[in-house]
Amino acid sequence: MSTTWGLLLKYDVTAPSRGLARAGAISDGPASYDAGDWAFEFLRRNPEYRADWRSSVPRHLPHVVLKDGTRLLRLRRRFPRAERWGLYAFADPFIPARRSPVFWHLNALKRVVRLRAEPARYPESAAPLTLSNFRVERLAAIGTDNVPLVLMKGPGSYVPVEISGLAALTLPFRPVFEIDSLLDLNAQTELLKRLQRFAEKAPAAGRPGLPVDERLHHALIALDESLAGKTYRQISITIFGEKRVAEEWQGPSQFLKDRIRRLVAKGTELMMGGYRDLLL
Repeated sequence: MSTTWGLLLKYDVTAPSRGLARAGAISDGPASYDAGDWAFEFLRRNPEYRADWRSSVPRHLPHVVLKDGTRLLRLRRRFPRAERWGLYAFADPFIPARRSPVFWHLNALKRVVRLRAEPARYPESAAPLTLSNFRVERLAAIGTDNVPLVLMKGPGSYVPVEISGLAALTLPFRPVFEIDSLLDLNAQTELLKRLQRFAEKAPAAGRPGLPVDERLHHALIALDESLAGKTYRQISITIFGEKRVAEEWQGPSQFLKDRIRRLVAKGTELMMGGYRDLLL
């Protein structure tokens, strides 16, 4: 078992998965990770990010938990060094994703749902909306522009929502959704559908978990093992199991060796800035 960077990676080399970590092995389970969680896992391994975090003042900005469960980070000033990494404020690189809130900056996100909050004066057929209607984890950041960005985090996916015109995040409102361009209509429609699912009844107990993103998971393992000084063969054993490596490593096919090289290269690329491509 490896505990590199505080991320528990348990490998069962005798399992049919050939070493893929079991559910629950990564913090709250890799299947619960959304794209932002994976992005932070690669970012927090970046030595320059860790150096910036160590020299930042303060290293940690406290957030508050509103009465509806939303976690709110209120910024009185900007933190340009954190924004350089796509964050409103630094997140501790030694705490895994899902263990501590990570507030991604609006400018780091490719697609955002934008809505204008109208007063909750409505006909009887139209009920008001509150953030608590979305039965998922909610992280809200209010920057110096005073416009909240709420990250709705469901199992395996998230939706960023920028809300204007809302005096307090816990108040009811009538949402008016805004679309910048018809060219973005399909992407916005998909985000709105996802947002609607977040507002539906919570998943029933015992519902099968989401599949682990094997590509990112293997790249993260390869990166960790590479940073620990392991050889390609050792990394391959960690991911695919000793039996398969013994059978294929010295064979005529270079597939396994090439795959490990690609995984290490991919993990390194994501750590050094490619993590931004994972964000919506």
